[in-house]
Amino acid sequence: MAITKMIQTYIFDLEDTIIDKSIYARIYTPIIESLLENLKISEIELQEVISKLKKETGKEKIDTFALCKKLNSTELYYKVLTRYVKHTFSLKTKNISKIFKKIKASKKKIGIVSKSEKRTIEVFLKRFNLLDLVDFIESGNKDTVLFWVLLEKKYKIDKESTLVIDDSNDILDIAEHAGYNVLNVKDLDNLDKFEY
Repeated sequence: MAITKMIQTYIFDLEDTIIDKSIYARIYTPIIESLLENLKISEIELQEVISKLKKETGKEKIDTFALCKKLNSTELYYKVLTRYVKHTFSLKTKNISKIFKKIKASKKKIGIVSKSEKRTIEVFLKRFNLLDLVDFIESGNKDTVLFWVLLEKKYKIDKESTLVIDDSNDILDIAEHAGYNVLNVKDLDNLDKFEY
């Protein structure tokens, strides 16, 4: 897509664009252990809930947040996540802090979009001192054109002067189909050509 206007808004994905999503695999066992310990339920009872969740979502691997939510234990989830994030010392994209600061210095907007919960996104952004640089956060299903249409309306985004940065070509294709400019995070070195 040819860029017709100077970019005014930069929308970044979270997982595998800003942060390394392998942290979710690392917290899986600690969350299971914490649920067993804090809820005083047996492994069999927990396994039943996990099996039910797999059936509902149609996914082989369960989302630990969804599991904690189902068991009314979201605070426990955030306690474990925060502890692990505190011991995470690097971002997936090393120069993201510098990029965010440069965008803000140019008086442009930064948005974060992710399928993760807003509070989860904020935990990561706070840890890396990025939250104050972000203008908006939207949690939702990015693989629908409707998500991008609603995002545009909600935040009064001019799609023609907005750049979506993600690690998924499928998501980028959908965003581009909805009228946004797109850039794969692996090509982030090319960001300079967008005059940010």
